[in-house]
Amino acid sequence: MNVFAHISRISAGTKYVLSLLVVLMILFSAFRAAGQAAMPDVVCAGATKHYVVDPAPGSTYIWQVNGVIQLSTTNEIDITWDLPYTPAGSPYTLTVQEKSAEGCFGELKSGLVYINARPNVVFVPCFDTITTANAKPFKLRGGLPVGGSYSGTGVNTVTGIFDPGVAGMGMIPVTYTYTNVAGCADSGIRRIHNLPSSAVACGTLVTDVRDNKTYPTIQIGSQCWLAANLNYGIIIQSSQVQVDNCISEKYCYGNDPANCTGLGGLYQWDELMKFDNVPASQGICPPGWHVPDETEWMVLFNFYGGNGLAGRPLQDTAGNGFLALPGGVLYQDNTWSFMNTATIFWSSAPAGPIKVISHGMNIYDSSVSYYESLKNNAFPVRCLRD
Repeated sequence: MNVFAHISRISAGTKYVLSLLVVLMILFSAFRAAGQAAMPDVVCAGATKHYVVDPAPGSTYIWQVNGVIQLSTTNEIDITWDLPYTPAGSPYTLTVQEKSAEGCFGELKSGLVYINARPNVVFVPCFDTITTANAKPFKLRGGLPVGGSYSGTGVNTVTGIFDPGVAGMGMIPVTYTYTNVAGCADSGIRRIHNLPSSAVACGTLVTDVRDNKTYPTIQIGSQCWLAANLNYGIIIQSSQVQVDNCISEKYCYGNDPANCTGLGGLYQWDELMKFDNVPASQGICPPGWHVPDETEWMVLFNFYGGNGLAGRPLQDTAGNGFLALPGGVLYQDNTWSFMNTATIFWSSAPAGPIKVISHGMNIYDSSVSYYESLKNNAFPVRCLRD
């Protein structure tokens, strides 16, 4: 069968595509490209490509993009495709014309260049940008659009986990890169200030390197605890929900900042855990410390004879102890309860999809309660040294 007769039987749309390809092949046959550039070409916005045509001795060349003359008079040119020569989505037209030594113009060669947009990457860290070498590895978050990857010294590029222990000291750059469906990529860089180990002898003051607040510590058996409730983050009103906005937030009992100073902040569980659900992770605790899991709470209670007896020594304010003050809680963003009578501490152990194990103490008896709390309640947190 005659090839042209065969082509005449296919669809009009397919004939148009084939015709276009034939025309392009003819028009661009004189172009050759250095590297991966080709004519016609598809590039990402902002990319620089190198284009070449066969040279003729003594000739100069006029390169244009959509009629705008480019800065080259040789048979080669680098073009950065970041100028709005045409409306978004339209192709650019790249032309080159040879001018001989005698002043004669040669054939005008042209081709289309299609521009794919780069993604708009935003990288607002949803993790501690100040940490210490003795801190637990933590998940990197905050890169948008989601679905990209993190890289840098100390970063596991598969899991997106940053390990301060292997990253080295100083300002450590972390890069978030996102590639869109067109194969175009963009990235953002933030730095983590990784300080030397903050570990101090238990029983002395420890400084939270993130805001320079200090906390007493207490050795109880094999464990080293903060001897005060954590007071980290910015204050928001109880009418606001603590949301995943890359800002550490806290409530102060009765919406009075003085209560945060004396009793520490109150945190909804997701905020406390930095919107992750890994038991015994650092969460909102200082570097080198973490939110205790259920096993670790049991070790503490058993040191004092179990849940039935531990409440009294843990609330004792006469000596240098755990000092569980009856500072109250916030129920479901709207009910302040138990000031001067009780407190409830979070664990990092989920109890199903919407509840978490917590433990309460009150001034009336010596027991410690087991309470499966909704995550939107706001309780204080005690941090345990890693």
